[in-house]
Amino acid sequence: MKKLFTISLLVLPFLMQAQITLTRADFPRPTSSSPLPDSVLYTNVVAGASTNAQNNNGANQTWSETALTGTTAFQSFVPMNSTPLIFQLAFLSCDYAQPLLNGGSIVGGGLTDAFEYYNYAASDSRLEIKGFGGNITIPPSTTGVPLPAVYSSADVIYRFPIAFGNTDSSISAFDISLPLPAPIGTVQVKRNQKRVNVVDAWGTMDTPAGSFSVLRVVSNIKRVDSLITSLFPIGFPSNPIEYKWLGSAKKVPVLQVNGNEVAGNFTPTTTTFWGQGTVGINADPMYNSSLVIYPNPTKNNCSVHFELQTSSDVSIFITNMLGKQIGEFHFANMKAGQHNEMLPISALASGNYAVTCKIGNSVLTQKLMINN
Repeated sequence: MKKLFTISLLVLPFLMQAQITLTRADFPRPTSSSPLPDSVLYTNVVAGASTNAQNNNGANQTWSETALTGTTAFQSFVPMNSTPLIFQLAFLSCDYAQPLLNGGSIVGGGLTDAFEYYNYAASDSRLEIKGFGGNITIPPSTTGVPLPAVYSSADVIYRFPIAFGNTDSSISAFDISLPLPAPIGTVQVKRNQKRVNVVDAWGTMDTPAGSFSVLRVVSNIKRVDSLITSLFPIGFPSNPIEYKWLGSAKKVPVLQVNGNEVAGNFTPTTTTFWGQGTVGINADPMYNSSLVIYPNPTKNNCSVHFELQTSSDVSIFITNMLGKQIGEFHFANMKAGQHNEMLPISALASGNYAVTCKIGNSVLTQKLMINN
């Protein structure tokens, strides 16, 4: 019996840190045509900040990136009818679209009003990118031309269930001719790429937003973008690498580090983490109540201030005066203390609304006035 008890003590820490498995339910889902899209708060880390998390892989890892700082924004997942009509027609079968973070570019041209189009395929066995759409401006032209870049076969970013040790790959490509003004004329824009995804680690990730059980997925992409004109062809080879630490029900990575590899050296370009660090608001007496909305009345965005006595999941709902829910925001595993969360409400019409904050079994409601 004593020997059995000793073995149990040795096994218990491992069970407490057991690896997770992720399914479609942990990622964005198709949204209705609500005035407010499904949104997840994330922090865009200041340019030049470095992380060490990408250097460690394997089982039962502990990554600590609590010193990261940056500016917060919302990643939105929108229904198809919220994107430009020309792209809706090209991506009819997709489940939802996502505005491209930090814009985008291809073959030396900048993209504006750009969306990536996502689809859950084969009975939810995978999440794939069917392509992207945006207005591309290729110098010396100053006029943007719609670029509906539909992959001939999808770019698979996750296969479900996601578990430690999984490996998969996909090959995707597009080839589009664009009529541009003289002297450029018609150009051919092409992409060929191969993505290899490896779930190479699991463990605990600590960020300014909290501590999370995660799986790490590393995507190594071999890509060649080409621009072919009547005068000459130009190829743009690249090797993007994406490091993503994924947590349960987070929709976006707990931490993501994107960069490029050149001659075996990885250079980070963008870093984001889920949520934000706790923002203290004790100094101002106006925030002493349980739930405060500020500014109120407002025109564009507002902040919701509340206090947690213990760690908890938090859901915030916006309801119009007819009782219809028109906005929904979720913040998982928030630490005890005071919090300040921004809500993007610029799409709402002038009027009165109710903001409800659900913390565990407690429900708090305040009136919100919008004067556009």
